[in-house]
Amino acid sequence: MSYLELSELTRYFTKHEGFLGNRSTTVKAVDGVTLSIEKGEILGLVGESGCGKSTLSRLIMQLLRPTSGSVVLEDERLAELSLREIRKRRRDFQMIFQDPYASLNPRMTIFSTLAEAIRTRHPNHDSIEQAVAELMERVGLDPRYIRKYPHEFSGGQRQRIAIARAIGPEPKLILADEPVSALDVSIQSQILNLLKQLRAELGLTMIFISHDLSVVRYIADRIAVMDEGKIVEVGEADELFQNPKSETAKTLLSAIPKIDFAR
Repeated sequence: MSYLELSELTRYFTKHEGFLGNRSTTVKAVDGVTLSIEKGEILGLVGESGCGKSTLSRLIMQLLRPTSGSVVLEDERLAELSLREIRKRRRDFQMIFQDPYASLNPRMTIFSTLAEAIRTRHPNHDSIEQAVAELMERVGLDPRYIRKYPHEFSGGQRQRIAIARAIGPEPKLILADEPVSALDVSIQSQILNLLKQLRAELGLTMIFISHDLSVVRYIADRIAVMDEGKIVEVGEADELFQNPKSETAKTLLSAIPKIDFAR
């Protein structure tokens, strides 16, 4: 069995309409997704806005419970766990969000934020200041700034802090939801290279979510294309670029700019 297995996963929402809300329709945000991810792999998940990418990530994280289907991580069915068990298990899968400023607590120093993340795995860590400093260095930040607050950093630096917080609990799976879309192109390349470096150093498994195929091609081993809640195509990154089969992939390919992220 693969490291992460999604089987016929669905999430439906009821939408009430009409003047009195007396008409209802079912919105199929995720509709029968079956997908496998191997250990140490970076899977790119692409699709246009509203196709269900973020909902799928929240189902994997168990921030949403599925309407039906299963999420199996390391042979464990997550939907069958209690909320208490899920909270304990969640240190094994962390998220990196699009907006690093919104995802960081503005009232906490960087030290407090990263120390909290480390203690998720090691509650009695006896050299927490050194551990936080090492975490800062790992993501390319100067440890001298650990007593500062999020607003004192640039957008790219804040995203590095968010990445440090995500790897602090020593997770096995990272879900990165549009982690570079709010950054300038020059900063995007730095963050993408950092994520690739961390994958190599830490053996991370990652789902990288984006609407931008050029970004995903640079970082992903395989790409899954999503449309209207369904996975419509899965393939090796280079193969999908050379020979896209779904109309959604062709549309996304036609919209990408030529950017060299390797610089």
